Amino acid sequence: MLPSHAPAQQAINSIGIPGFDGNTGWINSAPLTQDDLRGKTVLVDFFEYTCINCLRTLPYLREWYARYHKYGFVIIGVHTPEFGFSGERENVEAAARRLGITWPIVMDDHYAIWNRYHNDEWPHEFLYAPNEQLIESFEGEGGYPDTERKIQLILKVGQPNLNLPPLMALLPQDSYDKPGAVCYPKTPELLLGHEQIADAASGDRAASADYEDRGGEHRDGAIYLQGYWHLTHDAAVADAGNGYVALRYHAIQVEIVLKPERGPVRVAVTQDGKPVARGDAGTDIHYDANGNSYVEVDTPRAYEVIMNAQYAPRHDLRLTAQSAGLGVYDFAFESCEVPGAH
Repeated sequence: MLPSHAPAQQAINSIGIPGFDGNTGWINSAPLTQDDLRGKTVLVDFFEYTCINCLRTLPYLREWYARYHKYGFVIIGVHTPEFGFSGERENVEAAARRLGITWPIVMDDHYAIWNRYHNDEWPHEFLYAPNEQLIESFEGEGGYPDTERKIQLILKVGQPNLNLPPLMALLPQDSYDKPGAVCYPKTPELLLGHEQIADAASGDRAASADYEDRGGEHRDGAIYLQGYWHLTHDAAVADAGNGYVALRYHAIQVEIVLKPERGPVRVAVTQDGKPVARGDAGTDIHYDANGNSYVEVDTPRAYEVIMNAQYAPRHDLRLTAQSAGLGVYDFAFESCEVPGAH
């Protein structure tokens, strides 16, 4: 995920771990300084708890921390929020518990640390040796075996007799790193705030309006609204029940950042005019007694709605709020697979 205010990239041949001044608090740890990290192998991980790419990276970080923390390996998660709600401490704390993040997290609500590191993307990992030399700067997903190999090499410099485990195998979600992988075209990420939305194609882009989806052919990657919706800086918020947001997309996986603005909201989900097929359902899809697919939005986070069994160049997705107060913030898509691996 890329923010709209990205500065230049960090040079890789630097010495010294930039500090964490300007933070707005720490989670899972007392405040850490550069002195606290001296002599450690340090991975500084810029992440955002709603970011699809960060969520796909987390299983590796969890395993590396479990494997190597006892040997002096430290992860510092720098949480720089994309949305207003994702900068609220209670939401980040809840996400850390839900996602199994046990290492220190420093809150970077004002982008002070982000700018100090000249960062421009979530996730972005900076790996430092005990002498504070920057060994690797890696943006986005992937490269996990190479990063873990570097962690092991750094640890063995000071502890040559360490008996370390084999490198972690790639997870099924990371098909793009495997032999024979194919990455198909995908719909670009869609932000729904009134300043970012490319096309509320169903009506005028008013702050609050009764939108009408006029039917006809939907364009891929365009947002279509039906019913009463209020457009904020970050989101489209349902002002009444039974309003929907629809779009045509092409991808394998769809994650949607949703927030219950006034309390839990059940959201009916259909794909291609029907309940989501069980073989195409994301982990957050549920089914009622009649076989209708839905998502229970009870906390502000990214919801995995679709994980198609195979790629198709066209799908029509619709989310219908069963009550007022659904906030729809972001649609993110992924489209890599190893053909025939399902």
